[in-house]
Amino acid sequence: MFKVTVATGVLLALTACGGGEVASDDAVLPDSLRRGGTVVTAYHAEASSMNHFSSVDDNALELQSFVLFTTLVRYDAELRPVPYLARDWETRQTRDGLVLTFRLRDDVDWHDGRPTTAYDVEFTFDRIKDPATAYPQSSLLALYDSAVVVDSFTIVFHLQRHPGFIDPWTIITPMPRHVLGDVPPAELAHHPFGSVSPLGNGPFRFVEHRPGDRWIFEANSDFPEPLGGRPNIDRLIYRVIENPTTRLGELLDGEVDIYISVEPSQVEAIEGHPHRRVIAYPTRAYTFVNWNERRPFLQDARVRRALTMGIDRQQIVDVVRDGYGVLAKGPVPPFHWAHHEELEPLPHDRDGARALLDSAGWIDTDGDGVRQKDVVEASIELRTHPNPTREDIMALVQSDLAKIGVEARLRVQEAQSLRRDITSSERPFDAFVLGWQADFRLDDRIIFACSQIDGPFQWASYCNPRVDEILDQVTRMEDRSQALPLWHEYQEIIQWEQPYTFLYYDVRPNGVRDRVRDVTMDIRGTFINVQNWWLASDSKR
Repeated sequence: MFKVTVATGVLLALTACGGGEVASDDAVLPDSLRRGGTVVTAYHAEASSMNHFSSVDDNALELQSFVLFTTLVRYDAELRPVPYLARDWETRQTRDGLVLTFRLRDDVDWHDGRPTTAYDVEFTFDRIKDPATAYPQSSLLALYDSAVVVDSFTIVFHLQRHPGFIDPWTIITPMPRHVLGDVPPAELAHHPFGSVSPLGNGPFRFVEHRPGDRWIFEANSDFPEPLGGRPNIDRLIYRVIENPTTRLGELLDGEVDIYISVEPSQVEAIEGHPHRRVIAYPTRAYTFVNWNERRPFLQDARVRRALTMGIDRQQIVDVVRDGYGVLAKGPVPPFHWAHHEELEPLPHDRDGARALLDSAGWIDTDGDGVRQKDVVEASIELRTHPNPTREDIMALVQSDLAKIGVEARLRVQEAQSLRRDITSSERPFDAFVLGWQADFRLDDRIIFACSQIDGPFQWASYCNPRVDEILDQVTRMEDRSQALPLWHEYQEIIQWEQPYTFLYYDVRPNGVRDRVRDVTMDIRGTFINVQNWWLASDSKR
């Protein structure tokens, strides 16, 4: 069993049983001899779109940030923002806020040969700020007021002072104004640009998308040398393979080079292969059970605490994840500076859970093993999408809840259908098991603010005015020493009220063929140095 300890505030790139690099005579090859070949990656889910205005899934956002497009800023290995598309930036304080000036590189072209300019950045900013676009991460620029283009490669933003004001530009990938500028904002999300004809400006060009099957990208020979230049590999293929047994078989057979997010039960088979290795690293994600507070049974915080205390979360980490996870206690993961170190996870305590349910008036009056209150039964439908790990989690949760008098009926629902249900303002569900990825600049208003109660990500229908007040304050406080007590209070409230049962902070094992060299993966993502990947000289496709 794999065990990991995650240190707060420290970036870890863990290499479990096999290491992240492979020693070889090829390591001394000149760059010119590292060129060529195709790397095939495989994941269980489709990358929804290459249209930044509409993307919500992390795999799509990674491909955008590191493969097809360029962000203005990136994080280095110490999670410090460093220039990328932007040559540099400067700030100036004013009486009312902050003025942020970006000076862009003048050598980054769109893949049709048009230069990437400040007008593209301004266009992207304007569309993100337009409510009609329905940009999924609109809170990123909530405290930005306006943008002014000074010249083709200089743009000035006026914003309210707040911490992490640079961080949005590590996520936002400017979109080409000359392609999308005439598209009405309300139509951007469904424009064929996203899946049929995306035009990027990054180290790889779009070649082809076969829906539900693969995305194909090729090296951009014109990518600027100061940004890493042409990638070493000729092609990158992102394949969608839903069945984990198939993914494993194709990795072991050599049809897949990188298996993203290996099922923990498969790690031993990969480690046992002489030319495969596992790279494991903490992610920014956590896995949780969402409780819909619009349901009568789930409206009382005592009930939700009881559900959490009734679930053996450590067993889920140990058995389902084979140790690839850290027991979670709230929405601020260990990588974040505001993580509450002293806060202990709620205990696994069946007697305590039963007592809480009793105090809330949920009693098994007829002896059938399921509690009732005012003719309403303590019964929920628990959903997830087809995923072996989450299906196994649901089975353990079902068994644990039955021991405290709560019935859980399990439903595995097609991923797109589940996404439609949980993002619907009607919230036609009881509970589900999913994952959420926290941003480096954490802003949880999108998932817990009262104002977002009908929004696409406020799945719990949770509302606490004090939480709103705290989250509004910490998004503006620049002094971490002043913000930290508020962050801690927020985590304590969420733990007490349990809109989610936080199961574990994810540790992701990826399977890699030895022929793929210089692969770095860490909390920033799977593709962070894809430009540097290269293939052993005797194994190029």
